[in-house]
Parts: sequence; structure tokens; C-alpha cells
Amino acid sequence: MKLLVVSSPTGGHFYPAIEVCRKLLDFCEQIIFVIQKNNKFLPIIKQETKDLQKIYIEFVTAVKFPRKNLLLFPKFIFLFIFSLIETFIILLKHKPKLIFSTGGYTSVPVILTSKILFPFIPIVIHEQNCVLSLTTKFLSIFATKVCTGFDIKKSKKYTYTGNPIKEKFLSKVEKDDVATQLGFDKHKLTLLVFGGSQGAQSINSAIVNFLKENKNLDIQIIHITGQLDFNNVKTNYQTINVKSLVLPYTNKMHEFYTIADLVISRAGAMTITELIYFNKPAILIPLPTAAELHQNYNAEFLKKYNCVKVVYQRGDWYTNFCKILLNLISNPQEINVMQKNYNLIKQPSVSIDTLIKNIYNKKYAKRYKYNNL
Repeated sequence: MKLLVVSSPTGGHFYPAIEVCRKLLDFCEQIIFVIQKNNKFLPIIKQETKDLQKIYIEFVTAVKFPRKNLLLFPKFIFLFIFSLIETFIILLKHKPKLIFSTGGYTSVPVILTSKILFPFIPIVIHEQNCVLSLTTKFLSIFATKVCTGFDIKKSKKYTYTGNPIKEKFLSKVEKDDVATQLGFDKHKLTLLVFGGSQGAQSINSAIVNFLKENKNLDIQIIHITGQLDFNNVKTNYQTINVKSLVLPYTNKMHEFYTIADLVISRAGAMTITELIYFNKPAILIPLPTAAELHQNYNAEFLKKYNCVKVVYQRGDWYTNFCKILLNLISNPQEINVMQKNYNLIKQPSVSIDTLIKNIYNKKYAKRYKYNNL
């Protein structure tokens, strides 16, 4: 199969796309990976795909719809038409047999053009969040199937597949080994703090201030700051009497999840998926500017199972955050209860890669009969 995968330039979109590509390598003749031009995550994408020999990267000039500034609409129209032409050339060049999209605005010109050029090839869309984005709602009109990261019941077109976990996360890591490697005490409460793929200055500041105001806590911390705020946070930790590991970025998140007792983070779809996979209690601080407030919905999904506490960044949110964090540190038995509640969450019955194989075989090979796609 020649597969075309299109992803928008954020970690929440391209990481799931890459993991699906990994699982489909043996099934595919070639994978065309379409991404936005001039995006800052391109080095990470190239690093993650460098060993995947069948992947060929193509670029399109994708732009967001200017919802808040209609003066930019003429520029948007011009660039959108240009992206349609680029996509037209890519599709004619590669002639894919199936298109898989992880959503976002980069997917719009690709899917629209594909329906004009190849109206009968299957299109599979993946929505990572607990609420459908406007883009997903629009593109679902053209989709053969919509895979959902969480159990969203819409229609027969929607299938709960979950979000793909990074391959390295599947390797079993022992907590004792990680503690020894880091020089941490395996019996001491360990916090893991991060703000998503780009970091979060507000979370960084909240943690630093909390530690300065609450001295002599019997805890240890792994803090992933993001590149922009690293030097500032690192300097602050030098004045705080707590065992810590402060990094701007890491490719060892699976190890840090393993040793962590409590996570403090944003509420992106992949973070929620990783928390479920590792059964980690958390304090979630949803990004207030996230599109369609999707992080709020993601956080509330885990909150309804009492797996997490949620703090919204409005009003005196810092005081509320400190109260919740201090209470959990003082009551580790509550953290244990939160962890056990993950067993209540329903697991998906089919993976994205399996569903794509089934759709392809039904469309082209016709070797099997599938009743529950």
C-alpha cells in the first residue's frame, strides 16, 4: 500500500502520525508524510523518522483560518489556493491508495484536493482530543472513518481507537533502576512537572514559587521546563533545598513517568493518553488559549473518574493550585486512590493501524469480510 499521512506542526498531531507510520511500515510500499513548510518542529520530525526508510517527507504551505482578524482573509485565500496547487502536485506525483490525517489545518487542502483527484480512495481521520475540533468536524464529511482518541459516541463513522503510544513507552522500565540512575530515593514522593512540547512558563513559575513558599517538603522533582524558560528555572532551583532534575527537553519521558508519583502538566491529548497508560495521578492545568478549549474537555474526562485534580488558569488560580498540591503531598493515600481509579477507564477495542489495514483490504484486496469497521 502507498499511504499518504498528513499532520499539522504540533507535537499533539505529528507524534501520533509518526507512531501510526511505525506500525504500518511492514504493510506499506511507501509512506508520504505531508507537513507544513517552515515549521519549528521539523528537526524533531526528521529525527523521529530518520530510521523509517519508507517515509518520504513532502511540504505544503498551510495556513490557519483568520477567525479573529478578517483583514487577513485575502492573504489566507491566496495561500490556501497555493496550498491546493502544491497538494495537487504531490497527489499526482505519488498517487496514494489511502490517506490518513491527524487533523489540524494542514490536512484541509490535502483532503479537499484528494476528493477532487481521487474521489474514491479511503480517508481516515484521527481526532486526539475529547472534543472534536472544527477542522475534524468539517473533514469528517469526506472521511471513510474518524478514529477518536477517547470514547466519543457520534455515529457509525466514528471508531474509538485511542491515541497511539510512543514505541519507546512500551519498553518496560523498572522504577528502582530509574531511581538509581537519577540518584533519587525510590521511597520519596516524586513529582514530574512539564508543560507540553513547548513548555509552560506559568506552570514553571507556579512550581518555583510554591517550593520557595513551602520549604522542607519531603519530595523530589523532575522538571521539564521547555527551552525558553530553562535558564531562569534552573537558576531558581539553585536557591531551593529540594532534590531535583531540571531539563529543557527530554526523550526519556517513559522513564520519568515510571518513577513519578504525581504529575503536574497541561492537558493535551497525548499527555492524557500517557497518564492513562502509566496510571499516573495528576494536577492538570489546561492551556486557557487552546482551540475550542479542548484541553478543558480532556482534563474533565479524567476528572470524572477522579484520576486527576483540575486547576483552571483564571482568578486566583495559583492559590487554588498550591492548596491542592499541598493537600496531595500531605495525603499520599489520596494519590494511591486516584491511581487505582484508572482501572475504571474503558480501553479501545481496535488500534488505528489495524483499522487502516482493514479498510485497505476491504477496498482493494477484498480478501476478507469485515463487519465492524
